[in-house]
Amino acid sequence: METLHNVDTSLGINSFPETVSEIKSVINPQSLLWALIAVVLFVIYNKQPDKDTALGMVQISLVLICAILALVKLFSGSKKLVYTPTGSIITQEQYYYNVDRESDILKYLKEGNVERIMMMSTDDAGGILIETLESKDKAFVALRMSKYTLGGYVPRTEWVVMKETL
Repeated sequence: METLHNVDTSLGINSFPETVSEIKSVINPQSLLWALIAVVLFVIYNKQPDKDTALGMVQISLVLICAILALVKLFSGSKKLVYTPTGSIITQEQYYYNVDRESDILKYLKEGNVERIMMMSTDDAGGILIETLESKDKAFVALRMSKYTLGGYVPRTEWVVMKETL
């Protein structure tokens, strides 16, 4: 049985104005792939002697679909978080825990004990969500705990910057 996880997608960059910034990548690699497929299909279509057949119409339709996908991917560039002091990309992870572990998790968050939280067994249907932000160079780690309610996951703590890494 799949559980609906209604997670707030804002990564809390407002919580770290001096250390975390958001960048938008210029070119999405998928746009290049779709453009290449469109060009190959167009070349194949052009080499056919009879372009008015049903096969030719399907081929030109595929060329147009691939070209449109390439344009959509090009203009929908992905956003990334960067740890400003080192320039390292920040990744986000989500871990789910049983509601019974809430008090333990709150205690470990207050202590800054990341290791103890990560050693706890996860539970995909759990009512507690731990979101982590970690820079690739491991110089920045932040955690936030949310609890499931009828409306989805509601943050129970602010983002907490950890002194130790994951």
